[in-house]
Amino acid sequence: MSLRKMGVAAGLAFAFAAQAQFGGLLDQVKERAKRGAADEVGKQAEDAARGAVRVDKGKPAQQPQPQDGGVAKVEPAAGEAPAAAAPAAGEVYGNRYDFVRGDKVLACDDFSDTDVGEYPAKWTIKGGGGNAVEVVEVGGKRFLKARYQKDGQQGALQWLRYAVKGDLPKKFTIELDADVEGPFELVFSKPRNEGGHAIVFHENGREVASANARGKDPFEKGIHHVAVAVSGTQVKVYIDGERALSDPEAVERPITRLGLGFGPVYGGGPAGDHERVTSFQLAEGGGKDPKAMLAGEGRVVTHGILFDSGSDVIKPESGPALRSVLALLTEDAALRFRIEGHTDDQGGPKVNGPLSERRAASVRTWLVKQGVAEQRLVSKGLGATKPMGPNDTAEGRANNRRVEFVKLTGTAS
Repeated sequence: MSLRKMGVAAGLAFAFAAQAQFGGLLDQVKERAKRGAADEVGKQAEDAARGAVRVDKGKPAQQPQPQDGGVAKVEPAAGEAPAAAAPAAGEVYGNRYDFVRGDKVLACDDFSDTDVGEYPAKWTIKGGGGNAVEVVEVGGKRFLKARYQKDGQQGALQWLRYAVKGDLPKKFTIELDADVEGPFELVFSKPRNEGGHAIVFHENGREVASANARGKDPFEKGIHHVAVAVSGTQVKVYIDGERALSDPEAVERPITRLGLGFGPVYGGGPAGDHERVTSFQLAEGGGKDPKAMLAGEGRVVTHGILFDSGSDVIKPESGPALRSVLALLTEDAALRFRIEGHTDDQGGPKVNGPLSERRAASVRTWLVKQGVAEQRLVSKGLGATKPMGPNDTAEGRANNRRVEFVKLTGTAS
């Protein structure tokens, strides 16, 4: 046995001994912490039901704002129903997070249309394969997960069923929610052992790697938002609110397909438990220039202001899109906007209308809290009444979910 293998074996033996000695105690401590967190979330939810606070999936509760404390007062235009009370502004990632989602969704999969235990229809093992994967459900969400049965079993590689005509767009983005402890990887064109390129999230190594660069993954195990921006051969990777990696020569063109791989797990233990991904999305472009859109169309259309399903609380990754609109308002003190919320057709008009009203009001509230005068902004929810395209596919529905900022002139509202 080589010295390197002896060292690895010794390290694994030490890890297993530590687990045997302290693992039970640590598990008890973690379980108590989980129960305490769940109790706190439950208490906040009860308070929210009484109208005391707003809670969004365990995030810190936002205290109600006084009427004269900067909350947007939305005056309805003629013929409009009064707007719902504006919610508290959500916290968004700061300037270090500059990822902008592509303008047109090309493919997406949250695995909600795949039965638990089955292989998802939007992926294929042809040209990849290896170990089995399946859809599992955890906490009410569905994930694609590697299914390992034994120590050292080979990895798994599946390709997105999206027809590429020669090359993917010069600029495109990939987003997914994943357990960043992996090991998993995003594969471009072909497997690495066949000369392809990948972004690799290493097992327990707290490292993200590309062909020429290494970046630290500072996050604990658990599901985090991963965003990847590709421009030509350059790739930037973001985990939650931080840029984790940038490589100007990470990929080669043309990019003919995209794969999602789960790496082999060695050393025994709970193999594959950290290999879960969901909410995969491929989008063309890297965000249109808001100033150019405003000059050309009199409005700014963005898919980068995000909300959880059924929620009006702004998600943290909305920061870049919000700041780009704020910059326009700061630069031109005479500029006024009608903020329009648009949804897909899922849920029906009785749900989508009020939801889009609240989302538009949420965006207005955020801008007001950044110092924009209230009278420069009105909000309106249009639900699913003005789709950009058909609602009969997941990709079409994703493109219809958006926020638009329409320039107001004169006394228009």
